[in-house]
Amino acid sequence: MQRFLLWLDKGQYTAHGEVFDVGIATQRALHCFRKGTEPLKCGGTSEQDNGNGALMRILPLAFYCKSTEDKAFMDIIHNVSSLTHAHKRSHIACGMYLIISKSLLEESDLKSTIDSSLKKAKEYYGNKKEYAEDLEHYKRLFKNDFSELPEKEIKSSGYVVDTLEAALWCLLNTDNYRDCVLRAVNLGEDTDTVAAVAGGLAGMAYGVEGIPKEWLNQLARREYIEKLCEDFCWSLR
Repeated sequence: MQRFLLWLDKGQYTAHGEVFDVGIATQRALHCFRKGTEPLKCGGTSEQDNGNGALMRILPLAFYCKSTEDKAFMDIIHNVSSLTHAHKRSHIACGMYLIISKSLLEESDLKSTIDSSLKKAKEYYGNKKEYAEDLEHYKRLFKNDFSELPEKEIKSSGYVVDTLEAALWCLLNTDNYRDCVLRAVNLGEDTDTVAAVAGGLAGMAYGVEGIPKEWLNQLARREYIEKLCEDFCWSLR
């Protein structure tokens, strides 16, 4: 949370030293933290606090928790989400995203990996009474024909359910990193975040070598990003 404040107040970790497009729920959570609220009590818990601000930043936990037992893994996910988004619906989105991401690191068959991961997530949340009602909002993902839905039925708004659905739909309807990310961007609406979430999944599936070199060459602060990734990797060892 201290680092989030450095980002919000001083523009640290940004591409050009400037903060823009801060989500309302995230801004409110950081304001609570600044006033002395405990970190895990800062995230909003109302139904309106289900933007995609936690989902878009939570992917590194797939590496951090690579060897963590399932229950501890889920607890960590929910805690990290709760820093800014503490509603159960946001917990579920982050949980499903990371269960899938972690599996993609270990398995090669994309469709079966996603199917088995969603089944695992459904079983986990379905067995917890406090999550049952919000799990219903993700029921489309559990249908066998989800990937066959026409594009017009895929929403790509900032609502966490829409974002996760859109990202997974793009992954399932493409076969490489470039096309997955471009498909997400071309859905419109909250393009940057939906493409970031879809790109995270595609990165797990296709590796860094799957990212177009011309895209990497245009990254702002590329050396800083690569050094950050390298340091993170070494810290895990």
